[in-house]
Amino acid sequence: MQITTSAIFRYFLYLGIAGFGGPLAIIEYIRRDLVFDKKWMTLEEFKDYFGYSQIAPGPLAFQVALYFAYHKKGLKAAILAGIGLVFPSFLIVLVFSIFYKSYSDINWIVWALYGISPVVISIIFQSGFNLSRSVFTKEPIQYVLFASVIIVSYFFKVHIIYMILSSALISLVYHIVKRKSETKAMSVNLFILGLIGQVYGSVLLLLEFVNSKLIQMAYIFLKAGMLTYGSGFVIVGVLRQDVVENFHLITAKEFLDGVAFGQITPGPVVITSTFIGYLVSGFTGSVITTVSVFLPTFIFVLIISKFINKIKDNFYLKSAIKGANAASIAAIMVTGYFLSAEALIDYFTFGFFAAALGILFFTKLKPYYVIIAGATAGVIVKLFLN
Repeated sequence: MQITTSAIFRYFLYLGIAGFGGPLAIIEYIRRDLVFDKKWMTLEEFKDYFGYSQIAPGPLAFQVALYFAYHKKGLKAAILAGIGLVFPSFLIVLVFSIFYKSYSDINWIVWALYGISPVVISIIFQSGFNLSRSVFTKEPIQYVLFASVIIVSYFFKVHIIYMILSSALISLVYHIVKRKSETKAMSVNLFILGLIGQVYGSVLLLLEFVNSKLIQMAYIFLKAGMLTYGSGFVIVGVLRQDVVENFHLITAKEFLDGVAFGQITPGPVVITSTFIGYLVSGFTGSVITTVSVFLPTFIFVLIISKFINKIKDNFYLKSAIKGANAASIAAIMVTGYFLSAEALIDYFTFGFFAAALGILFFTKLKPYYVIIAGATAGVIVKLFLN
C-alpha cells in the first residue's frame, strides 16, 4: 500500500488526540492500527521498530513513531509524526497549566487533586512493575543493580542520571568479563564511556556560571531526554530530582499535580514537561521544556536509523543497556516512593492508593478512569469531612 507523508501526519495527530493510557498503550495502538488495520507495515517491521526503541534514550512510544515514519517516508515524515503525536497533548496540558496557575486554590480543585495524587503514585508503581517484566532477564546482575540503585538513591540521594550511567558501565564490564573478552575491546568501550562522562561533567561545570532560568530549564530537560532509558516515568523521576530538589523551581506538590495532568491527557506521559515549564516561565518556558525533552530522542533516532543494522545486535551496547534498564526500573520505584510523601498524608489517601493499586493490577480498567474515580472520591471525602 502506498503511504503518503500527509497520511502519516494525520494518523499520529489522531493518535496524539486519542492515545490515552501511557506509552505501552500507545505502542499497542500503533501495532493494531498500522499492522492489522491499515497494513502500513508488517508485524516483523513493528517488532524491529519496537526493538530499536530500546537502544536510544527517551520516550518509547515517541521513538516507535519516529522509526516507523522515518523508515517509510524519510525525515519530513518523522518530523511530522513527532509533532502530530506530541502537539495535541502539549495544547491540552498548556490549558490545564494556565487553569491550574490561576485557580489551584479553589476548594473543589484542591479536593480533586487530594484524591488524584495517591492514584498517580499507584500508577507509577504499577508502571515500574509492568516494565520490569519485559526488561529483567534471568541474569543476577540486573537484580543486584536494581537493588543497589534503590538503596543508594534512598540513603545518599544520588542523582538518577548518575545511577543509570554507572549501572550501564557496571553491566558492560560484568558482561565483558563474563565473556572473557579481549582487553583491547574493554579499553575502547571504557574510554568511550569515560569520554562521555568528561563531556557531561564539563557541561555541569559550565551550568554553575549560567543564571538564565530558561537556559537552566533547557539544560535540565535536554539532560533528562538525552540520558534516560525506559518509560517516561524514568524521565519524570529525573525531572523530579532536578526541578524540585536540586534547583527548587517548583514544589513537590506542584510536580505531583503535573504528573497527574500528564496521566489524564493523551500522548506521552513526559508531556508533564509542558506543565513544569509553564509554572516556571509561562508560555515560553512550556515550549522550551517540551522541545528540550523530546529533541534528544529525535536526534538519536535519526542517527541510529542510519546504521541500525550494524549496532542492533552489538554485544557491548546490549550489555550496557541491560544495566541502564535495571537502574531505570529502580528509578521509577524510587520516584514513586519520594512522591508518596506528598500524596499519602492520611488514612483516606492510603486507602485511595491501595484501592487504585488493586484495580490497576487485577482489572483492565484504564489509568485515566482510575484517576477520574480518585478525583471524585477526593471531592466526596472532603465534602463529608467539611
